[in-house]
Amino acid sequence: MHRFLISACSLIFLYGATAFSQSAKINWAKAADSAQQALTTQFWSNSENYYLHNNNGNKTFDYWWNAHALDVLANGYARTKDPAYTARMSNLLKGIYTMNGSKWANKFFDDMEWLALACLHAYDVTDDKKYKEVAQLLWDNISQGWTNAHGGGIMWQTGTPDSKNACSNGPAIIIAARLYKLNRNEQDLHWAKKIYEWQQTYLVDTSRGVVWDAFGNYNETGLYTYNQGTWLGAALELYNITQEDKYLQDALKTASYITSDQQKFAPNGILKDEGAGDGGLFKGIFISYLNQLTRSREVPRSNRTWYIQFLKTNGESLLTNATYRPDYVFNSDWRSRPNGPKTDGSIQLSACMLLEALAGL
Repeated sequence: MHRFLISACSLIFLYGATAFSQSAKINWAKAADSAQQALTTQFWSNSENYYLHNNNGNKTFDYWWNAHALDVLANGYARTKDPAYTARMSNLLKGIYTMNGSKWANKFFDDMEWLALACLHAYDVTDDKKYKEVAQLLWDNISQGWTNAHGGGIMWQTGTPDSKNACSNGPAIIIAARLYKLNRNEQDLHWAKKIYEWQQTYLVDTSRGVVWDAFGNYNETGLYTYNQGTWLGAALELYNITQEDKYLQDALKTASYITSDQQKFAPNGILKDEGAGDGGLFKGIFISYLNQLTRSREVPRSNRTWYIQFLKTNGESLLTNATYRPDYVFNSDWRSRPNGPKTDGSIQLSACMLLEALAGL
């Protein structure tokens, strides 16, 4: 049984939100360990080496969810240096390849991008070249997704050259920028800037820093947290390379707007519920890139303080309001209790991302 990680000090409940006393202490590392353990014991397929769709008997292989699982394992290894993580990472990489038909390429460009990003992260924390090689192979495929429809951009899916989505462009910028930092290939930096300029022109409301879902889909009801996360992550990458202040300001504008907006993105300071299935992963992706921005030394102290408090507020709500014990699984709504112990792997992964972020602060 997992131990309850919040001390016995009094907690005040107000209309479903939680006001924490100053003495409330949470061991974020233990919370992250418990979430990671639940991910392994309840979602992992020992026979096929991948994470199942849910812990309720659905064995569907989700390529991009498993890419994020690799990323979450890399977080765990970076924090603990436990070799169990690297063993699982290697097995998962093999499992993804096998379950994808013994190939890395996927018809969805964003799926390949998530795996490339996870591999670059895995390479960063392990120095194992196999991850870098897979990332490069995937990038060679992804860069072929640029078409002239709608002025440019990476298409979302093979065979649909006019499908230009934020989810297939924001991550591509980050991949290109990170490969440039590894290899110093000027073409990669050119790609990063080129895609960034296209996305800012066609998919970003620059007055707020809000990222639309796709070219032609400028619907306020279709704004997703993960697109905001990859955009601010892309801006941060280009700032780190170029030291051009415009990129840092772009990242800060988006991060500050999303974390402050109580109408569409963060009611009462808690990231909105985006449902199960694919939507269960969206918040975790935003959290991951907000965490990276928070760690940047170039971020003004007032912004950093605000972002840290935002992360803590979400983590406190997750553990107090949205955790099913002793199973240590989570609700997609970080403000309310799960109906039971059955949940999607995407939801578990988002919670892991939040807790790993807090464990590292």
